[in-house]
Amino acid sequence: MENRPPLEKTETKRLNIMLPEELMERVQSYCNEKNMTIQEFATDAIIEKLNLVYKERRKKGRL
Repeated sequence: MENRPPLEKTETKRLNIMLPEELMERVQSYCNEKNMTIQEFATDAIIEKLNLVYKERRKKGRL
C-alpha cells in the first residue's frame, strides 16, 4: 500500500456512501498514517472483500 505506482487510467464511476462519523475519522487517520488517499483505501478494501467472497464461493461449490 505504500509507495504504490500511480493508478492506471481507466474509466471510473463515482460511489457516494454515508459512513458514521467515527468510522470516517478512523479511515482518515489510517490514510494519513499510510500516506494514501481515501479513494485508494476504499478501492483496496473493496478488492480484498471481493477476493474473499470469491475464495469462499470456490470452497463451497463443487459437489
